[in-house]
Amino acid sequence: MSKSRFAVLAMTASVTAGLLGVPGAAFATDTATTLPAAEMAAALKGLATTSTAALKDGWKATETISGLVAGSGLFVVDPAGGIAYDKFQVGSAVEIQYVVDRKGTYTNLTDPASRAAVKVMNRPSVRFAFMPSATTNMQRYVAENGPDPATVLTEDTKHAGTKTVHDDGSAGYAYKDGDGTAFTVNVTADGVLSTVNVAEDGLQVAVTFSYGAQHQALPAASATVSAAELKKAVAYRNMAEDVKAAATKGAAAARKAAHGRTVKMAVLRKAVRHAAVKTNATIIKVTDIAGGAQVYATNPWTHKTVAYTVKAGGKRVVVHRK
Repeated sequence: MSKSRFAVLAMTASVTAGLLGVPGAAFATDTATTLPAAEMAAALKGLATTSTAALKDGWKATETISGLVAGSGLFVVDPAGGIAYDKFQVGSAVEIQYVVDRKGTYTNLTDPASRAAVKVMNRPSVRFAFMPSATTNMQRYVAENGPDPATVLTEDTKHAGTKTVHDDGSAGYAYKDGDGTAFTVNVTADGVLSTVNVAEDGLQVAVTFSYGAQHQALPAASATVSAAELKKAVAYRNMAEDVKAAATKGAAAARKAAHGRTVKMAVLRKAVRHAAVKTNATIIKVTDIAGGAQVYATNPWTHKTVAYTVKAGGKRVVVHRK
């Protein structure tokens, strides 16, 4: 059985993750049969076929994690809308993605730089960045990242275990893999995957599958910014500090180059331009002014400008904010 979807939890918690479902209710009459490894794999492969047929209109997998860490996850597939929604949370950390077929991907802002950048844009309500791409393949994303029932039922399932048939026709398949992780796969009377139960080293994750049409809404335009605009805004997040740093570093370099003698204007201007490029070439501009150079940057969203002058007079170099 594949653990690829839940490996994210393992990396987050620095433990090896498994899948764990909520134990099923007791049944009046259960029939248990021991299955050799080959028969277990064959039985689950057959269930993968019936479970795959149930996916055509849409499906979702709901995860809950407990034990060493606590968290949750939700994976929704909306074929009609061409959308896959993926949300994973451990503690206060939340990662969200909307993958839209042939259009692109929405990703929630998780890093401090991005959250600061939307404030620079005067759009603090923005929560998602959109990366457009005509080559985005929603189905490929689902196959590679989602707990696809067919994948769950066919990867690493060749292990001896038991099959328990309940009086309502549903069944459970239990086994341990080579690492000692305990799995229980529960299916409906129609042979469709309903839950996956796994436990390993104090970590428990419950996964429940639901089938049928999904109607996944995308983030509102007011809460979204393009990835290109976000990248641009990141460069402006420390605009005032960067302009000041470029001016002061350029002044210091000009003083040093003069070796205690008269500061040459050409040397000063060259030093300031070099400092501006090294500090933040994306946003800082330098122009020549009488007696020296002006260092400045303008926020393209708020149109606020921060500027400093760097002027030479004899052996002195003076920096002033305008």
